[in-house]
Amino acid sequence: MQGTLVLAVLAIRSSYAQQIEVPLGDREEVPDTLQWWIAATGTWRIRTYAIDHDIHTHQVDGKPDDLLVLASENTRKHYDDVLRTEHILQFADCYDRSEVQTKFHAIGLEPRFEIAADRFAFWKPDDLQYSTKTSPG
Repeated sequence: MQGTLVLAVLAIRSSYAQQIEVPLGDREEVPDTLQWWIAATGTWRIRTYAIDHDIHTHQVDGKPDDLLVLASENTRKHYDDVLRTEHILQFADCYDRSEVQTKFHAIGLEPRFEIAADRFAFWKPDDLQYSTKTSPG
């Protein structure tokens, strides 16, 4: 599966269910993320919540080139005050473990990459399972 991951690592830990957000204390704490998987087969906006390992996914319509710009602009517009780092990773084959390891190690992150039913791929900030526990109102 080929695609581009726009990965924003945030400087917060939060819970959508509990409606809380706290700053990260140190680099060892698990952060929230905002991610965009952009591919010819579809684009997805993925938001992870570190406290309860919740994940919200939304399919987004549009042209891949336009969505790459939208992803960065949207992230900065809504998360600039808590944005720790942003990375853009292009994958020729995200099933290729070697490629995944190389890309993530190059930016100093562990290659905890999950592919969700051939729809989208996302980075997990830790080894625990992320699943949808809440849904935005």
